[in-house]
Amino acid sequence: MTLSSAVMAHTLDLDLYTYFDVKIAPEAVDQVLAVTRTAAAVENGTLAGVEYLGHVGSLDNHLLYRVPRYGQTSDNNGVSTPVHSQYDDSLEEQRNRQIVDAISALQGVLHVDVQTLRQRAKRDEL
Repeated sequence: MTLSSAVMAHTLDLDLYTYFDVKIAPEAVDQVLAVTRTAAAVENGTLAGVEYLGHVGSLDNHLLYRVPRYGQTSDNNGVSTPVHSQYDDSLEEQRNRQIVDAISALQGVLHVDVQTLRQRAKRDEL
């Protein structure tokens, strides 16, 4: 299994976080970064807790964001451990859809993808 090769420059922990690849118009990079940072700081907003990680690989018009997954527990040392349930998965899917919709509505955003593990397609040998 592999992630899109474009995000491999970042170490992704899909057990603890959900990642979003945001494709934007090149001229809108600064505006989108400013708006998402401001929105992420609002405690009860749709983008609350969304963290900007940087560009996706060497692509100037793709930004990588993450948000903690539902169902996390922390021990006394602050180490998170995933604890999933069907209820958490349903809430997470709903929250992810809201995040995608909120980011997609920003001026200059062309597309938002939730990053997931997927089976790499095997190419035919020549």
